[in-house]
Amino acid sequence: MTLAPQAGPTVVQRTGLALVHEGELVVPAQGSEAVLSVLNGDGTLVLEFPITVEVRVLPACDPDQHADRTLDRLTRALEGLA
Repeated sequence: MTLAPQAGPTVVQRTGLALVHEGELVVPAQGSEAVLSVLNGDGTLVLEFPITVEVRVLPACDPDQHADRTLDRLTRALEGLA
């Protein structure tokens, strides 16, 4: 399926992941937990939103050790994006 490019804003019809391109503006919906703000007055827009990480542990694993290792790997990955 090919979609024709559209000019102007478009309302998202279904929740999901999106691929956005440089120069596009993403604004959270009214009532969303996301917060859109301007960083340091330089015009940079920042979109902050809460996430939930669910760690599922196999019965043979130590739950605390598994969760700690998983969250450590996630933290390192996110720090690498900064």
